[in-house]
Amino acid sequence: MTLKYKMSGIALLAGLLTACGGGSGSSSESASSNLPENLPDAISPELPDDFVPFTDETILDKIKNAITGQDGTSELANNYNEALAHMVGEIFADYPLGRTGRALQVYNLGVNSIKIGNLTCAEVNTNGNTKTLTLKPNKETCIVLDKTFVAGSKITQTVNSDTTTVTFDNVRYGHNLDFSLKDQYLISGSIRYTSSKSSLGKERKYDISNLSFQRVKTDSNKLTEVDVYNADSREYLQLKDYSFSLVDDFGSGSNGTRTLRSKGTVIGQPLDAKFRYTFSFDTGSTPFIMNEISLNNYHHLPEQGSVNITHKKGLFDNELITKIRQDEPRSLKAGVYLGNTKVDDILWSSIIGK
Repeated sequence: MTLKYKMSGIALLAGLLTACGGGSGSSSESASSNLPENLPDAISPELPDDFVPFTDETILDKIKNAITGQDGTSELANNYNEALAHMVGEIFADYPLGRTGRALQVYNLGVNSIKIGNLTCAEVNTNGNTKTLTLKPNKETCIVLDKTFVAGSKITQTVNSDTTTVTFDNVRYGHNLDFSLKDQYLISGSIRYTSSKSSLGKERKYDISNLSFQRVKTDSNKLTEVDVYNADSREYLQLKDYSFSLVDDFGSGSNGTRTLRSKGTVIGQPLDAKFRYTFSFDTGSTPFIMNEISLNNYHHLPEQGSVNITHKKGLFDNELITKIRQDEPRSLKAGVYLGNTKVDDILWSSIIGK
């Protein structure tokens, strides 16, 4: 099976919110106001504009009470509702990969840009096991993989045995084939991918010490990486101390299992939002486990598993813990817990919205 894991389950949550700096917000008006006409294409699938996890006012009351101890709904509860959607999306986007939404696409962007390149305006220099993509000295823009890269972008790929590290240094690109570039993305940081396979099983793992991704106006330089709202960022995502692993235990016949573990810290500012927040997540001792149906074909819903989300700074500074748990084997819905109280179930089909 390829890294895209082409099977029936991949579509189930492929439309999940790209989260924290990726998807649109919970309101179609807030997500589209005051934005230029030609925004860059999103790296991950967008969530439908009208999606929020909770619509029942009594649930919003519970959210407000859990956060502040006060009765009634508030802007804080509504913001939490939107932020929770982004948090869930970060962890489960493109399920059953179950990794933070942008990491895999950003990694593939780097590898494929170096592999395909564009000889007319870019060059790839090789030094031992390291390849570096830059624009040619006399070029201000270059179309690579239908993305308009600009001068100053650099992508480096280093391969050591079964480990590939892709590093982005001031990588700036904008809307497909668009040289006017009213908005552009800035990517910096590294992603390390390790794969191994034996007769007993296969493992794929992504590690990120720090990776930032933000959408800015074209006249903006790299913005300071902090966990407070920045009006100059149209959207923002930072991954810190992040790891994701997918382990296939082949077993015998169709008795194999796929185990998903993930943890990390995310700083996010949704598209056109007026707030920024920080949370950590960890599957810990309860990874998500999917049983094999047939050779290299696994159920797309887990038999079991849960992830804890701990709010750190920004909107939520009291370290309220949210848990997303598969309460029943291969259930179509996940339980959502605030603290130790279950507040609702979310249908996976509702999360993707369409």
